[in-house]
Amino acid sequence: MRLLELFNSLQGEGPNMGKPATFVRLAGCPLQCAWCDTRYSWDVGHGEELDPHDIVGRALAMGLRGHVVITGGEPLIWRGRGLEELACAFSGAGSAVEIETSGAYTPSDGLDQCVSYYDVSPKLSNSGVPRRLALNAIGWYAKSSKAWFKFVVASRRDVEEALEVVSLYSIPLERVMLMPLATSPEEQSAVLAKIWDIAVERGLRVTPRLHIYVWGNVRGR
Repeated sequence: MRLLELFNSLQGEGPNMGKPATFVRLAGCPLQCAWCDTRYSWDVGHGEELDPHDIVGRALAMGLRGHVVITGGEPLIWRGRGLEELACAFSGAGSAVEIETSGAYTPSDGLDQCVSYYDVSPKLSNSGVPRRLALNAIGWYAKSSKAWFKFVVASRRDVEEALEVVSLYSIPLERVMLMPLATSPEEQSAVLAKIWDIAVERGLRVTPRLHIYVWGNVRGR
């Protein structure tokens, strides 16, 4: 596997926002979303080549948290190439495993057995990702009790598009979150103001990205 980063921090977004976690960032992402804040992770050849158990060993040495976030890039490109071993090794070490994914790829059965949360961010048209690829596996995640859905939105129209996806795949509304498309506290506040009313109208949960308030756009933290 190609490891880009390994660090301890707080989860800044999604269903486990605010929780202390060990982050494992893997290299490679074919989607290359227009507003991605970790473009350095796109190249699958970047980072250090390591065995999954070596990655877990390093995490243990630095102080493994009870919650592990495997992110990227798109970590699901490593299914069948070490991702199952990585997730199950962390689970075996006593950590809950959360995978941040676009939802474009279906997990293997072996991976699913060791994952506690899928933090799914389906790409809308504002991402520039072709719809067929972006929503390729959303139907699978919609049926999983482990999956939560973050829609990155900048406008009322984006929210309406997100709701179209929710309806199309029968995604439980209580597992849906709207997340502002922003790279600064000022932008985040402006987007929140734009989507506030429609979120109230439709009964939608809105969550900010905590790390933007502290780190800005530093390595997605």
